[in-house]
Amino acid sequence: MPALSNFLSNAVEKLLFHPVTIAHAETIGGRFRRVHLQGEVFKGAKWVPGQAVQFYLGNLTKRAYTPMEMEPDEGSAEFLFYMHGGGPGSRWAGSLKTGDGCKVMRPKDSLDFTNFEGSAIFFGDETSMAAAYALQSCRRADARPRYVLEVTSAAEAKSVADRLGLEDVTLYQRTSEGEHLEGVVKKLAQGAGSDSEGSEDSDKTDRYEESVSQWIFTGQARSIQRVQKGLRELGVEVRRSKVRLIGLQGRLEWIDRRCVRTGSLSALATKSLFQLSEPRNAHWR
Repeated sequence: MPALSNFLSNAVEKLLFHPVTIAHAETIGGRFRRVHLQGEVFKGAKWVPGQAVQFYLGNLTKRAYTPMEMEPDEGSAEFLFYMHGGGPGSRWAGSLKTGDGCKVMRPKDSLDFTNFEGSAIFFGDETSMAAAYALQSCRRADARPRYVLEVTSAAEAKSVADRLGLEDVTLYQRTSEGEHLEGVVKKLAQGAGSDSEGSEDSDKTDRYEESVSQWIFTGQARSIQRVQKGLRELGVEVRRSKVRLIGLQGRLEWIDRRCVRTGSLSALATKSLFQLSEPRNAHWR
């Protein structure tokens, strides 16, 4: 069993991933790592703000992260990792040091912020801050992105947002039962032109759609579902939105535990299928 796992892991690493070097790594805000990478894989890459890059963590485990910036001429890219727990991604991000090497795939299409026009409202969490930075960096003169984030520590997230130069950011600290999402919904509705108290105005849907050109929902699927449901209840129709979910990570970690506990070949095969597949993690709704 270990021999098969090692064989698959080595094959995946050699066939799909490319070496890069960590030119600089620093911890900011306690649980965030800002990392600058250098490598041939980034040279000449077609950089589209909002793309995702897959990192290989070993043992058939990979994670996708959004670059904050990329310089194809220099072969460099910058990332922001949030260490939100004791999972493989958090442990890996916390261990990175200047001079270390790691393996990545070429950038993949996920979100494309370059074709956004007009105002945009962005909902997410700590894992979304790199994407928020990428959106702000490529905004047009007529675009005015607003960011609403649910976070574990508002003070920590604010310090990171300030450090990154993110503008027009509203933070809501998570509560155990999710009551904070009520405030999130009201804030998003206000940004969309709603009075958040409901209205019998038959033209309200048209007004909302005129005031917001793009909606971006990122982060946990459960939060996105509750927020979108709350917006619909206030009469805000989110007909054109971009969604990025991170729910696959929990499924993969469950399979990891099953592999270790049972030594199951079928569990290992299932994990391989999840890890090697390249589904688009963003789509229009």
